[in-house]
Amino acid sequence: MSDGTTSILVTGAGGQLGSRLRACAESRPNVTFIGLGLEALDVCDRAAVFEAVATHRPDVVIHAAAYTAVDRAESEEPLAHEVNATAVRHVADACNDAGIPMVHISTDYVFGDVPRRPLQPTDPTGPVGAYGRTKLAGEEAFMASGVNGALVRAAWLYDAEGHNFMNTMLRLAQTHGALRVVDDQHGCPTAVPVLADALLDMALRGADMPQGVWHFAHEGHTTWHGFAKEIMRVAGWDVPVEPVGTAAFPSPAQRPAWSVLDGGPLCEQMGWQRCTWEDALAQVWALKEAGG
Repeated sequence: MSDGTTSILVTGAGGQLGSRLRACAESRPNVTFIGLGLEALDVCDRAAVFEAVATHRPDVVIHAAAYTAVDRAESEEPLAHEVNATAVRHVADACNDAGIPMVHISTDYVFGDVPRRPLQPTDPTGPVGAYGRTKLAGEEAFMASGVNGALVRAAWLYDAEGHNFMNTMLRLAQTHGALRVVDDQHGCPTAVPVLADALLDMALRGADMPQGVWHFAHEGHTTWHGFAKEIMRVAGWDVPVEPVGTAAFPSPAQRPAWSVLDGGPLCEQMGWQRCTWEDALAQVWALKEAGG
């Protein structure tokens, strides 16, 4: 924009990440936020996507819209593919056609049987479920489009508000006074407020943002059980948290046993100060106590 601000169009603006992107953008006077939720833009409608980009003429697009119902995707794979893959190509093509850079958000679910070390963007993919297959197809659509921009994978997202693991644990702890949590799935809890600020930093670089596939993750890793224990600790709640195996909670979709992404290279590229997942949780808890 000529007034010195950067206009950023965000798809999926009503979701957990989209809502936080809006909140983070409000504290940045150099950002004009254009949030399009499902009611404003059906990303599966190719003509509507091209029209939205032509009408709003943003400087950059963050594509946060996604089908994220992991279990339901097992029985709705065609719909999940439409949202997570076909729609990505629509957005990428519209951006490419308009000469606009794009940031696309993906997931750890694109991986399958992997080595037990922090995963690199170049590690072989191999999704074990419908959701992961559709997100990988979206990655392939993004890369094949030739659009300028970055694909950012993230895992175990949570925030102060909304439906996510942290708030589920708090609700169950209040209801039952004790928790049973899986201890054989490993990952790095990712604070959405930190991720959202990072994505805005990338978007503000425009065509100069790091290109290609990247991972965003805090330092360190844990299990869902370890995450739940830390949530109870920061909440100051004396709630027993029992470790159990994945088999204790059967579900239609298989969860990755190892979802530890290496966020170091992207931090280095962007010049960010990386924090531990525990420190990030403390930041989110402070937000929660402040009302969001």
